[in-house]
Amino acid sequence: MKKKMLLFVCLILAVCAAVFALAACDRTPSEEPSDISRSVSALYIADGDEFSVTLEVGAKETPFVADGKVGEVKEFASLTVTPLTVAEYDEIAFVITGGEQETLSGTLTAGGFGDFKSDIPLGFVPAKISVTAGGQTTEFELSSVLDGKLTATDAVNVARKLFADLIEEERAAGSPSREIYVKLITGDRENFYYYVSFIGEGTDYWGALVKPEDGSVVSRRP
Repeated sequence: MKKKMLLFVCLILAVCAAVFALAACDRTPSEEPSDISRSVSALYIADGDEFSVTLEVGAKETPFVADGKVGEVKEFASLTVTPLTVAEYDEIAFVITGGEQETLSGTLTAGGFGDFKSDIPLGFVPAKISVTAGGQTTEFELSSVLDGKLTATDAVNVARKLFADLIEEERAAGSPSREIYVKLITGDRENFYYYVSFIGEGTDYWGALVKPEDGSVVSRRP
């Protein structure tokens, strides 16, 4: 239970740090961007006694800035390995294998929340991952969280309907469309939720948690 709670706290801290980082945001004047600055198309996980593995695939504004505007959006794959015991090493090596024996290898360095994380150039559907740290290698089968579930686009559409009155009020007042941020979050590594946030200027935002199984809303703000 303590390990799961630690994972949940780390995840929420990471989400908050990303969503409310404030800085200037460049956009190309000749292009009309979508209002979605971050989304997720796939999420793979694996859990063991020593490590928790999360591999997220999607598209995001690069660099991401929570300022109500959408800049250049690029595809990404982000790998996070979280030690579940005290880590006495500064680097973790990994090898990801696909179903057609495609492979991708690399190393991760320690981050600010006790995890090891980096964007990686993943070009195939992952099936397995091996993690090597402190001279010990652990192999995992990767499980797809979203198989048979609603997509991020579905979750955004649910949230648009949820905040329809607020969206219409701002449209009538001539306010620009908010940027939309989508991420999958969990507190127990078993139940996942789409976190959909409509971000305005500064720290002004609306947010909702949507279940991928059926699109029901479990919480909202405001």
